[in-house]
Amino acid sequence: MLEGEPDQFADAPERILPDGCVEIILSFGAPFAEIGAGKKQLQPAHFLVGQMTQPVIISPTGSVRLIGIRFHPGGTFPFLRVPMHQTTDRIIELDAIASDLRREFVEAAAGAPSLMMKAAAFQRVLARRLRNCGRHSRMVELTAQIVRSAGQVSVDRLATEAGLSARQLRRRFMMEVGIGPKLLCRLLRFQQVFKAVEANMAEWSSVALECGYYDQAHLIHDFRQFAQQTPAVLLAHSGGLTEAFTRKRRVSDFSNISSLTAS
Repeated sequence: MLEGEPDQFADAPERILPDGCVEIILSFGAPFAEIGAGKKQLQPAHFLVGQMTQPVIISPTGSVRLIGIRFHPGGTFPFLRVPMHQTTDRIIELDAIASDLRREFVEAAAGAPSLMMKAAAFQRVLARRLRNCGRHSRMVELTAQIVRSAGQVSVDRLATEAGLSARQLRRRFMMEVGIGPKLLCRLLRFQQVFKAVEANMAEWSSVALECGYYDQAHLIHDFRQFAQQTPAVLLAHSGGLTEAFTRKRRVSDFSNISSLTAS
């Protein structure tokens, strides 16, 4: 949840970085402006953010009151049942991709005055849908392994354990996660950098090794791709919104998947 007036946030536009997750954003305040190609475009009130492979630059246009629903990698597919690769690097109005889900969210929000109460109501909506999803996909278990290893896992070993070829595994990931397994590993390693920096690791070479990079140049390469800035520049200019949307623990350890599915 994010709530506040514009003067609580930086005036300058800020970068929202890829993290391996798909999100649904439900805004009850002024819309955010998305900035790209030298122009601003207002975001819709309720929308889905597909897997990101590059930053999105946004700025508030007024009072901020929003709830973000972050799905574990592969966790969105059971709710939407659309090929997730079709949503990658896209912001899609929720009504265009899941009008029934948007309707349920709007109805649930109507009787909940505070953001906390809305969040609880949305969770109940998703829990009801989850019970109707049936058995969870094998991909959820595989992505959980990648998350727990912070991207430091052999994709070939995952394919072997799943009884799939590397090509079949990538095809399943594209369908249900939105990106391939190797790219997901890279994004999770990239996100680990923020945790390492918070832990007061001063040397970039040490940060690189801690997060599974071959060397500092390898780390900088990923920053240039996923943030389109060097680590030093990004961290020096990050403000309130970047901090809110780039958590040190954006993807937490998975809970017991079987009990979640059965609840």
